Amino acid sequence: MPSIDAFFAPTFDRLPSRLRDAITETPLPSLAAGPHVTALADVLQKPTTLQVSSGGEDDSPLPSLALSGLWLLAGDLDRSHTISQDDSSAAGSFWHGIMHRREGDYSNAGYWFRRVGSHPVVNDLAGRYADDYGDPYRFINAVETACKRRDADRMARLQQIQWTEWQLLLQDCMLA
Repeated sequence: MPSIDAFFAPTFDRLPSRLRDAITETPLPSLAAGPHVTALADVLQKPTTLQVSSGGEDDSPLPSLALSGLWLLAGDLDRSHTISQDDSSAAGSFWHGIMHRREGDYSNAGYWFRRVGSHPVVNDLAGRYADDYGDPYRFINAVETACKRRDADRMARLQQIQWTEWQLLLQDCMLA
């Protein structure tokens, strides 16, 4: 189960309780495809769980790019891809790049990250993890190398960075 970082907690708290529960019960996402998390996928298919607290009287729909990220967390790369490929924004390209990185299509991931350009999430990650995420291409290469070598310790560190990346990008999509 991934822990929710302090920076992400205010965004996380805006999500419906069933969705928050499903996220906290989800295993840390793999660097590759999977695992498929049926419990989270089931929650994502219910429209009532896709409303976000806006702090006022009415809730608002979950932004589509946030849904793309949630499908990645659920391990459904195809559903995430369907959403992100139809959004030409930097955030859409970011989710698209993560999806291709997780499916092991590293060169295609690089293509989508080039389309991201300068992005606050990339800058934040570079500041937090300069050795591993100085830029998204370095991270793609690190993931590819660790997966090919089956370096468990390195993969565990990169998974934690990927989890931070997921939280930062979901937060960015929720604020947009």
